[in-house]
Amino acid sequence: MRRIVGDVHGSGGTLKDAFTATHEALAPKYGKWPIFEHCLPFDVQRLWDELDGIDWPRIWTAQRDREVWDQLQG
Repeated sequence: MRRIVGDVHGSGGTLKDAFTATHEALAPKYGKWPIFEHCLPFDVQRLWDELDGIDWPRIWTAQRDREVWDQLQG
């Protein structure tokens, strides 16, 4: 996941591009895990934040949860 998201981030792609590429790469192995679909958007967002230089995780609110989900899974 770090390599995939890092490659997309480094090449000027979008968060959605990073999510899509990560999902495609990991779904064959982890896609049957119920938690996979639920957690992957937030995992990709957090890694993206780290690549943007955000050292400490941003606080997750219900609103932020919905925004990330809609952007990546909507």
